[in-house]
Amino acid sequence: MKGRIFAGFLLCSFVFAVGGDAQSPDRTEKPVWTLEFIKPRPEKFGLTLGYLDDHWMRVRKEAKRQGAVLSYHRISETFVIAPGSQAGDQTIVLMTEYKNPAAFFGREKLFASILERLPSGTPGVLSAAQGVDLYETVDSRVFLEEPDDASTQFKLVTRQ
Repeated sequence: MKGRIFAGFLLCSFVFAVGGDAQSPDRTEKPVWTLEFIKPRPEKFGLTLGYLDDHWMRVRKEAKRQGAVLSYHRISETFVIAPGSQAGDQTIVLMTEYKNPAAFFGREKLFASILERLPSGTPGVLSAAQGVDLYETVDSRVFLEEPDDASTQFKLVTRQ
């Protein structure tokens, strides 16, 4: 009898030591999403979109080809004429889905190496140095995807 109790205790302690949750997904392989909310300076909405196309989108396209980025989106708010609204009130959301936390934390180094290798920008589009004063970053957020059998859920990791 004592042998069975000891064996049961040993089995339970082994389950607790390894985490005891064989169904929990590996946190190191979950996608990480970033959302950046930017506001173009007055009268610079079109220049901002051109700059983002030539720089932000091109870098993410190459990072996606390399496998670090799974998807990326640039979403601009639809301008609706409403009382008190102006053309400068539009917001752009930049969304990037990284393969995992390691890809997210290595993004700056990866993006810098991609920028070095990419050919110079499109003629007539502002360069990176000229794009500094086109917009301001209003908010940035980082989410860790929490997949579920029924639907996709997100967990806010940081808010800057």
